[in-house]
Amino acid sequence: MTSDREAVLEANLAFYRAFESLDIDQMTEVWLKEPNIVCIHPGWAKLSGWGPVMESWSRIFDNTFAMKFVLDEIEVIVSGDVAVAVVAERITQSGYDGPSHSKVMATNVFQRAGHKWWLMIHHGSPVVAPPMEEPPLQ
Repeated sequence: MTSDREAVLEANLAFYRAFESLDIDQMTEVWLKEPNIVCIHPGWAKLSGWGPVMESWSRIFDNTFAMKFVLDEIEVIVSGDVAVAVVAERITQSGYDGPSHSKVMATNVFQRAGHKWWLMIHHGSPVVAPPMEEPPLQ
């Protein structure tokens, strides 16, 4: 029998597989089908509701040729029918502007409905590299 933690890890992985697929149908299969879902892409304003959230994924997928994630620092917290996965995303993507690399810290909140964990909130925050240390003043 799969533990809740393992099931949330699998739901989280399914989200990233859908993201890498650049397929809106796969992305719709991981999100809770409720009007109160929320998505905050790095640098974007908050999007609430099924329509705006799915439209954002369509826009991203339409402008991206390839997307690859390396995930680490994964932490999962489960409390009843709600779970949180905090993840460091190292992203390589290719679009109209060419290839790019970035690091994002993401918080993914899942809700159990029936026997499945569904994504209800995705919040990604860009990680800005710390400034180089300057030599001490003499």
